[in-house]
Amino acid sequence: MEDTKKEKKESLEKIETCYMCHQKFDINKDDLSYYHYGKFPICDYCSQFYGFYKKDY
Repeated sequence: MEDTKKEKKESLEKIETCYMCHQKFDINKDDLSYYHYGKFPICDYCSQFYGFYKKDY
């Protein structure tokens, strides 16, 4: 039963709009997407392109 719960959690999509390029993406995907400063969603492409922004000052 725990395996099905894990699969459901992993398979849940959370669609966000990238703060930089305004493209829709799944932030729960296993890639470099993240929330900048904990609230601005950044997609995988922008995360790689603007990698120097990942540091939180």
